[in-house]
Amino acid sequence: MTISAAFFLSPNGHLVHVPQNHISTVIAEPENFGLTREEIEALYREYGERVGVEGKARREILLKIIADGWIRIRRYPNKYWSVTAASLIPLVQDRLREWAGKMLAGINGFKESDRYMPVKVSTASGESLCTIGDLAEGTCPR
Repeated sequence: MTISAAFFLSPNGHLVHVPQNHISTVIAEPENFGLTREEIEALYREYGERVGVEGKARREILLKIIADGWIRIRRYPNKYWSVTAASLIPLVQDRLREWAGKMLAGINGFKESDRYMPVKVSTASGESLCTIGDLAEGTCPR
């Protein structure tokens, strides 16, 4: 089965479904992410990009909200989960463990049926790899 899914995990642990792509979710409701529409438009202007394009402005915006405690999550069909977080402090590890458990149990119409699906966790200090099952059990990342 080819399943794609995307989410943000808020700093307080709230799961936000991303229907299309992460930047369009931020642009649709910037205040939820601690931004304003004006800030977003200014960044796109600075890079000479049209608002919503997945280029340099998008990268800067996503890195800013990740630095503010948001976690970006995407499942690439039949490949792996990609998780981007600022760091792997214990609070982030707890949030990821909770998220993985929800995905395996099923939430909001989505259920990860393969507990061995790889999860690539990327932070400023590097990348770690484990399975969503190990993540749910709290045995990774370290």
